[in-house]
Amino acid sequence: MLNAHFQSAIALEGQLFGAHSHFRLAIGERALSLDGLVTVMLGSLLLVLFRKRFLLAGIAVSWGMSGTLWAQESLLTDRLPEQSVSGLQSLLERAMTQSSSIQIRDLVEENYEGRGLVSESGKQMKLGSSLSYRKEQDLEADDSDIRDRVYYSLTLSKALYHWGALEANKEKGELSLRMEELKTFEAYRNLALDVRRRYLNILIARKDIELSEKNLELYRSQLEQAEERFKSGTASTVQVHALSLSVNKSELDVLRKENGFQDQVDYLARLVGMKSSEIEQDFVGGVPKRDSLETEEIQSLENYFDGGVDRSSSIEQSSKAVEYYEKDLHIANQRRKPKIGMSIGLTQYDLDSRGARRPEEIVYGGVSISWSIFDGAATRGYKKSAIAQLEEMNAQFEDAKSTYRFNLERAQRLLDLNARVLKRDETALELSERHVAEATKDFEEGRVTFDVLGNTQKNFMTQDLQTNRSRAAYLNSLAEMASLLGFDPFAQKFIASRTE
Repeated sequence: MLNAHFQSAIALEGQLFGAHSHFRLAIGERALSLDGLVTVMLGSLLLVLFRKRFLLAGIAVSWGMSGTLWAQESLLTDRLPEQSVSGLQSLLERAMTQSSSIQIRDLVEENYEGRGLVSESGKQMKLGSSLSYRKEQDLEADDSDIRDRVYYSLTLSKALYHWGALEANKEKGELSLRMEELKTFEAYRNLALDVRRRYLNILIARKDIELSEKNLELYRSQLEQAEERFKSGTASTVQVHALSLSVNKSELDVLRKENGFQDQVDYLARLVGMKSSEIEQDFVGGVPKRDSLETEEIQSLENYFDGGVDRSSSIEQSSKAVEYYEKDLHIANQRRKPKIGMSIGLTQYDLDSRGARRPEEIVYGGVSISWSIFDGAATRGYKKSAIAQLEEMNAQFEDAKSTYRFNLERAQRLLDLNARVLKRDETALELSERHVAEATKDFEEGRVTFDVLGNTQKNFMTQDLQTNRSRAAYLNSLAEMASLLGFDPFAQKFIASRTE
């Protein structure tokens, strides 16, 4: 359910696999025609070229070819954090290749590629051999000398017809790999969101430190002013002691925030597969100001919800799981049906002839039929389990679609809320900045005290920090919305890197 383009790609793959399957069946049942041979050769060539990363290539097609859907893509992507935050884009690119979570996912895929080869082997011809050497002595013969004996056998076998069970088992292996590839894609999508979130949190932490340091400077200036007033008899010791405690508390506050800041840098470094010392950004300046979306623009995103559902990797995983257990049920239904196979071979053994033993070579070939007439209710058990699992996967598939729609609607509401909050905080920050300018002018002209000026500056710093948090919350919710709808450019870049 990626989209029409990817569905077409899957259909092509299905036709190729179907042709390949038909060819294998024809070997056992009838002579192979020239047309069949050409079809198989072409299909096999295409499968070799596209099989390993076929799913991700299909995703790439779907992400890049739906022009109508992407007409409004810039509405979100132009406002993503990496477009305005220096250093974030390079960390996202590093995470693509160096993150331990992605490297682990790559190893998991390799594991399932190997399993896929195992599941496919049931349809292939198998060649077996044996070779043995031993010394023999016939105690009853006149000649009781010890003789060297070499025995060997060579057997070529192939399953001819198993009622589609072997083909279904091969397709299960392919579906398993596709699901793991989708899990890897989902892991990177979430990784990109996490890197953005962590980076913005670091910017806020750095801004918090900067404001705490300014606050400390204010307390120190107020303490100096109070000490001067105390010497002139216009301030009490209580005022001096209170400000001294405030200075001490602010110093400890700066130390704690610096430690928390470093913890977040260390976490981000580990997340992207780097050392903290390798992150060269100074993170100064906080979260940059960006124009937020209007409510009408956010509401218009609902028009793309259906397209987002079609491109959801989590829903696609559920869809493939349904197909997987459909194959499992098919296999269970064929367990007690007769199976046809063939074998040819060459063997040598000793043959007693006219009182003497001599080696004899035998060439044989034939067709075999195996039939499990009664298996102690094992088949019934397999079928019952497969039906239950299939029903479970169908339920999960429907739940995945419902959950995804819920997440889209929730993300839309959260984006709208954060956009509204951000506008109010940006307005409040501008007002607070004007108050500082007015208080500074009044202080210079002697209309207000230094304490009034200091309190005005503290209010500004508090609002500045709150506005930075609102900017980060808005950018995070915007990135979440873009990711859910399939607009994340780094997800596209990740797919492109896997299909090269």
